[in-house]
Amino acid sequence: MRIYHPVRGVGGALREDSFVIIDDAGVEIGQGGLEFRVVKKMIPERPLHIEMNMQAHPMASDTLFGALSARAERIKAEQGDLPARLYTRCEIDDATRHEYFTRMGFDDFDGDELFVLPVPQDMNARKRNYSPLGTKSIDVDLRTRVRREEFLLGLKEFGCVEHASEWLEERMKDPVFIAKAMYQGSDFVGQMLVTGSQSEAVLEMVCVEPKWRGRGVASAMIDEALKQLSGQHVAYLCARCVRRNKSAIQMMRRSGFDWVRTECYLLGRDL
Repeated sequence: MRIYHPVRGVGGALREDSFVIIDDAGVEIGQGGLEFRVVKKMIPERPLHIEMNMQAHPMASDTLFGALSARAERIKAEQGDLPARLYTRCEIDDATRHEYFTRMGFDDFDGDELFVLPVPQDMNARKRNYSPLGTKSIDVDLRTRVRREEFLLGLKEFGCVEHASEWLEERMKDPVFIAKAMYQGSDFVGQMLVTGSQSEAVLEMVCVEPKWRGRGVASAMIDEALKQLSGQHVAYLCARCVRRNKSAIQMMRRSGFDWVRTECYLLGRDL
């Protein structure tokens, strides 16, 4: 059995963060990679998120897990020893994967949570959430590639899954597309992205600068989206967030979203 860095990275991981295992006959029996993000604005107390993508035959699992775990520790050191979370995704009904990773020291306290808010068809019947005095919300101009990339970079800082400009350009063709930013004068307050269809819109991200949090900015921006969605007769607004992001969970509940289900576990451990 031999373990090595492949010519190309596994999934979206870089080559140096990826490993492949082959048996004595040269047959691949395992592969895995690590992708990491620094999200100081989303979860400042544990800003380095390292996701482990690992698939292996039982005979290769421990070797691959050990190599990936050691590489995760090196990534943490390379990022200045930021407080980190190493995790892997696990489907709710995947008992084998759940048992393996919990046996290796991962907990199942975290998960991707789905929330749904029925769009009010009469906005006057909904309690209005007002933005802070002096703030103004504007539609973001995304007509050029540079502006689209700037917008996506802003979302990335808050933990949004990284997308290319082409992805955003395609989403702009959807029946539902809302991209807004909020300012107080020239001071950036937050921004929001909603995409989807008439039957279901998705709150891709609502981001608020740390110093503006707790002042109703996110709820006010969601109300703006609901007003547009109501005019388009959209039925539901869906949102997903990580269970460990307590402020996001609280914001969802304040805005009227109902928790639906845990879509997958984020089995992990703090580094």
